[in-house]
Amino acid sequence: MFPAQIALIDAAVRAVAAREEAPDENPLAAACRVSSAHAGTSIARIFGTAPGAYGAGVEDLLGRDIDREQLGSAYLAAVTHAYGGVEGDAALAPGAFEARVATADLLVHCAEDPARDLLEGSEDVAFVGGFAAAAAALGRAPDLIILDTTDPARPRARSLSAALARIVRSRAANPKFIAGQLRHGPRGAAELAETVDRLVDFAETTGTVASHFFDLLHDAYVADDGVRSFLVRENPAAAAAIAARLDAARRRGLWHPRRNDVDAGLRMLTKEAAP
Repeated sequence: MFPAQIALIDAAVRAVAAREEAPDENPLAAACRVSSAHAGTSIARIFGTAPGAYGAGVEDLLGRDIDREQLGSAYLAAVTHAYGGVEGDAALAPGAFEARVATADLLVHCAEDPARDLLEGSEDVAFVGGFAAAAAALGRAPDLIILDTTDPARPRARSLSAALARIVRSRAANPKFIAGQLRHGPRGAAELAETVDRLVDFAETTGTVASHFFDLLHDAYVADDGVRSFLVRENPAAAAAIAARLDAARRRGLWHPRRNDVDAGLRMLTKEAAP
């Protein structure tokens, strides 16, 4: 979609690779001098799916109790092409992206849209979670950094855990946000279910979601009689989905509830939502 931008980034990479600098200052140039393959895939730093494809390759696997290693393999298998050149063209590059992931120390993922956050939509968790799962399958544990550029003049870099903590406390478990969703009937209930779903997705793919985040959502959505009744009344499918996803998080060891009545609450939510 953005061949001109791809061409500019690729030109910048090649300019850096052509500089005569010490290996510790410019490892890219050093690697290219050793390989003598400035025009080959060894210099590629822009990767993506095949032309015409979209996504990270794991969207359809999220929430299906798929092994994390399988998710990582699917993520790597989807990224088959390197992009570059003056037209931003794609070239088949088997294994090139995997080689970059295998040496990565961190991932920087931009969050630039003030109208949505990491727990809305599957795109963020697919890319961040897919990368984390792929790196883990390759024996790596890179830092996951969310770069908040909603205010371009004041970018803020946060760890994924810190970024999710802000969302859970300021939005997902915030009584004002929940009250707003109560006014939107079935759609509002679906928004609450999506929030739970995405948080579990991040936990399953990255392993960086603190257990108490789930306690906060459980207390706000399930343990609260008014919210639970709203979910069951307005959107039984969303109510059942919340119960199922929280149960999956606990079953897989991602959530260790601090309450001893969690079973009863999840059963109640599921039972009340049943037709």
